[in-house]
Amino acid sequence: MAGFKKWFFLPGMLFHSSRQWWGDRKPRSTPHEGIDLCWFENSTGEVKEVNGSIKIPAAFAGKIRKIENDYLGKSIFIGHGIFDEKQGQLHTIYGHTIPGDGMEATGNVAEGEIIGVIADLPERKTTLPPHLHITVAWIPALFPQEHLTWQHIGSDGRITLVDPLLIL
Repeated sequence: MAGFKKWFFLPGMLFHSSRQWWGDRKPRSTPHEGIDLCWFENSTGEVKEVNGSIKIPAAFAGKIRKIENDYLGKSIFIGHGIFDEKQGQLHTIYGHTIPGDGMEATGNVAEGEIIGVIADLPERKTTLPPHLHITVAWIPALFPQEHLTWQHIGSDGRITLVDPLLIL
């Protein structure tokens, strides 16, 4: 991302957006639980698209709780050693990735460590451009690992979603 200046967002890419940013921009069935990073403006004012060569750093040190297949790659769920007053643990979730070599559930990661790259799979069956989805959430420390899924992240009342732009 040489010359990176700032992210470029379409309506629907931001936290709690109620519309899709792709296709015919239909309403979402639930509000967007994170942000989508797809385009950025460089120092000369050009808007560029991310691709599979873009490396993804961990926002904070933590432990990989789960790596799960998603429809454009894999999602990496990282629990951090940051807790709120209700024993919620801060998590960052990175969707549409290809995890790096050696990344596996229960492995520790350092802040800034490269955890993978943005999935840019030529065999994917979608017109959606490559992008990185990031969700930030307070999840109960004893939340079952098998419930760390996109279905639960968006609907489980024990999980508190946070606007990633306020944290990152």
